[in-house]
Amino acid sequence: MIQLTETANKLAPGAKSLIIEIMDVTLATSVDAFFHEIVTEAMDEAAIGASETASWYLVNLLGDFTRARLTDDPLGVKLVEPAADAAERVRKLKEVGDTSLYVAGYFAESLSRTLVDVDYYVGLGQSAYGQLSRQLGTGGAIGEVYGELAENFPKFVDVLMAVRRRVDYSTTDVTKLYEIWLRTRDAWVEKRLRQAGLIVGDVDPGSLVIQ
Repeated sequence: MIQLTETANKLAPGAKSLIIEIMDVTLATSVDAFFHEIVTEAMDEAAIGASETASWYLVNLLGDFTRARLTDDPLGVKLVEPAADAAERVRKLKEVGDTSLYVAGYFAESLSRTLVDVDYYVGLGQSAYGQLSRQLGTGGAIGEVYGELAENFPKFVDVLMAVRRRVDYSTTDVTKLYEIWLRTRDAWVEKRLRQAGLIVGDVDPGSLVIQ
C-alpha cells in the first residue's frame, strides 16, 4: 500500500486518481472482509438467528464508521425535526438508527461514564429503524431488514459489543490474549490461541497450561 501511494504521487493527475480509487476499493474490501468474519462469529455466538441481510448491514455499518467520523449533532433532535421531503426523512432516520446502534454497541463502556446511557441510544435506534421500516414498507427487503433491526435492536447492540471486544483482542499480543482467555474463557479468543498452536486438545476448565 505504501508503494502504491509513492507510485501515485509520481504519476499524472488522471493516473494518480485511478490508483487512489483502486487503493480505496482495496481498503474498503479488506475492511469489510475483516468485519464480516468477526460479525459472523459474534452472531453465531449470540445465536440470535439474524438474517444474512441484517448481518451484512452490520458489516457495512462498521465499515462506513471506520471511514467516517461521528458528528456531534443531537440525535434526539434529528429524530423529531421535520424534513424537506420523504428522501431527506429516510436519510435522517437511517443516520439516527445507524449512529445509535454503533455508539451503543461500540462505546458502551464509555457511555457508563456519561449522563446518557446505552438505553437512551437503544430507544432512539429502535424508534428510527421502526419508522424506517414503516415508511419504506415491509414488502421489500430493505423495509424488512429495518424492521428486523428495530425488533432485535438490543441483541444487535450485544453483537457490536462482542465485535468491539474482538477488534481490541486482535491487536493484543499473545501473552495478553492468553491472560484474557484465562479470565473470560472467551470462545473467539480461544479460537485464535488454537490457530496459533498455543492451545491444543480439550481444555480443563481449571487448567492454566499453555503450550
